[in-house]
Amino acid sequence: MEKRLAVFFMISILMSGCSSLPIQVPGLTQPTATIVPTISITAKEPTLPAQPTLQAVSPVTPTSAPTASIPLPKVDAEKVVTLFFDGQKAGTDYTLTSKLFSAAYAAKIKDDAGLTAILGNPETIGEYKTGTPSYSADLLKSTVEGTVYLPQATNVRFNLIIENGEWKIDAITRLSSTGEYPAEPEGVVLGFLTSYQEAPDRMSNFLTAGRRAQQPPGGATAMLQISGNLEGMIVQSAAVNPDPPSASIVVVIRAGGKEYLRKFLLTKDTSLWGIDAIEVTTE
Repeated sequence: MEKRLAVFFMISILMSGCSSLPIQVPGLTQPTATIVPTISITAKEPTLPAQPTLQAVSPVTPTSAPTASIPLPKVDAEKVVTLFFDGQKAGTDYTLTSKLFSAAYAAKIKDDAGLTAILGNPETIGEYKTGTPSYSADLLKSTVEGTVYLPQATNVRFNLIIENGEWKIDAITRLSSTGEYPAEPEGVVLGFLTSYQEAPDRMSNFLTAGRRAQQPPGGATAMLQISGNLEGMIVQSAAVNPDPPSASIVVVIRAGGKEYLRKFLLTKDTSLWGIDAIEVTTE
């Protein structure tokens, strides 16, 4: 009995001394605590969009002001040429004639002898016709061609410029002789049609003065209302009335592979026949 008590006492002592020790059970592993990493979160201030910066805008200065169209002189270029021819036929002194010239051209011609070298003796100048003026893009220059008897019909070109607000003749060029201006209405019509093919800019020479001043857009060429190259022409009929002077010439025109029937109505400017109208006809 004493032996059992001693053993029990020893077990109690042992158990009381080891109460703080972990009890390990064979086959079981003591769980290990997991180390959780610490994440440091720093709150950021929200980023606001940058405020737009207002800048002073400089006013835009145009590089150049629009250019206003240049008004043409009251007396047109064709009228200046007409005044020149009228003065020559009347034997006007060079002092007056030179007022129609630019300063540079007047200094070049100098006197009546200078004009005679270009056109011949003034007394030989007969009838004349002037064409429609053409103008440069800036409206500061013009060209007028005309036909004048010297005594043979001759083409003359006038170059004009604006000087001191007026058209002034700056050059006179005698071109080639064209032969006699047609005396009969038929010849005028044929000359008009021949010019359509060879020299359209001279077609207006065969018009009356009134018709030259009132041509349709496109000029004398547009009056024909045809297209294509001229291939031939036949005068179908001709009627001429001497008093008052008038004529009606019907012509079959072949151009561009087509045939066109046109009636030419003519009258006289002084002593010369000129085309006053062209009608489309089916006669």
